[in-house]
Amino acid sequence: MFHNDKAGRSRGALLTGALALGALTVLGPSADGSTAVAERSADCAVETHSAARGKPGSTGQDRNEISQAEAERMNRDLRERVARASGDLSMAAGGTIPVVFHVVTGTGGVGNVTDATIAEQMKVLNAGFAGAEAPGVAANTGFTFVLQETKRWSNNTWFTGADRSRVEKQMKSATRVGGAATLNVWSVDIDGLGYATFPSWYERSPQLDGVVIDWTSVPGGSATNFDLGKTLTHEVGHWMGLWHTFQGGCTTTNDEVADTPAQSSSTSGCPDGRDSCDLPGLDPIHNYMDYSYDSCYNQFTPGQNTRMQQAWTAYRSGR
Repeated sequence: MFHNDKAGRSRGALLTGALALGALTVLGPSADGSTAVAERSADCAVETHSAARGKPGSTGQDRNEISQAEAERMNRDLRERVARASGDLSMAAGGTIPVVFHVVTGTGGVGNVTDATIAEQMKVLNAGFAGAEAPGVAANTGFTFVLQETKRWSNNTWFTGADRSRVEKQMKSATRVGGAATLNVWSVDIDGLGYATFPSWYERSPQLDGVVIDWTSVPGGSATNFDLGKTLTHEVGHWMGLWHTFQGGCTTTNDEVADTPAQSSSTSGCPDGRDSCDLPGLDPIHNYMDYSYDSCYNQFTPGQNTRMQQAWTAYRSGR
């Protein structure tokens, strides 16, 4: 979840056709590893909705809200890789994923996340991927996350500037550990709650791969309504290949997962019974890939699990 307004961390607008960042369009990582941006055309159609996952007052934009054109391109690439692979990728049985947690602190040690808090964060992450919070409803994905190492960095530029592509690239290039199958997590002070790289971006920009979270979103943090550690679960969902549940809006394909009902826009809070599309099913407000409060999140679906298994095998496993 990526935002730009220091006043707060609420969700930005969902864009149809482009992901806007002020007057810029985020195109994903460029060939040199930085975040590619281009000027947004004046005739770009933009649909806005009320902000959601973050502190009140922010007007920023999440870089994981990608355009439909980019989503379709990435979907085609995944389908082609699945088709070329031997065996059925959807039948993969999860796996154990090593995690390197980078605690970045600013001037005076601000941003310090204790070892005990990191241990609790790992419990939250594993509970989400095990379906432990909604037994019988949520999928047990079979993925287990094991803390391999905690690394600590005192660098105020990194701590306060990881929203900026130049600083992000510098920080990650200097600290990232492992290959495509190692999850690197950086805790910093960003305008939003977090952001992640998608699996297909690794080949082009391996040095940027991983998840960035705001240090206040960890369990017991100070991010009101987002202090249970589930920001990391949401962002790791992206790192594993999932779109937001509202990707594509009110369409039958929406987020390319059949068992997440379509929704026209992201959710704010936990509005039971919300039904924003004239299509079967209520909005999936309890799904980790919506923008609900942490207390509302409790599930990935079997269909999302299948997509994560496929993306893991196609882009990360053994790499």
